[in-house]
Amino acid sequence: MNGARWFRMTSRWLIGASLAAALAMMGCASGGSDTTVAPPTQTGDGNDFTPQPLGTLSGTDIVTNGEESDDADVDLYSVTVTQTTNLFASLSWTGNADLGMALSNSSGITVRNVDTGSTPEQCILGGVPPGTYTVRISSRTATATAYTLTIGAR
Repeated sequence: MNGARWFRMTSRWLIGASLAAALAMMGCASGGSDTTVAPPTQTGDGNDFTPQPLGTLSGTDIVTNGEESDDADVDLYSVTVTQTTNLFASLSWTGNADLGMALSNSSGITVRNVDTGSTPEQCILGGVPPGTYTVRISSRTATATAYTLTIGAR
């Protein structure tokens, strides 16, 4: 390995290590409160932490109803896709509430967040590969709001 190449590789490594160390120190700096916050309590619907499976996507839309009890409630649903397709999701409700939804891929990475403040919230993910996708429903409204979630291939 020539000297110039070794210098570039070493410089990149040192810059990366320095950045990682600086970020780690920022996250562990003193001065904040050491109190631990308890996780939110689960509502009675059973899908706040573990997605409720809705089945496998087919030629017919999957429709389910739920309720966001308040602005701390989160509902999770999962759907399995067996072949590459366009994945459609629509969230609708009545009233003045502000609900939103996010879709995550099989790796748990959020690939779309939809929160326009109006009903319905809709999106189409084009050409998604086979896997299990999660839909997260949340509310910015402190009152209970019933909703309908529709998932299908488009």
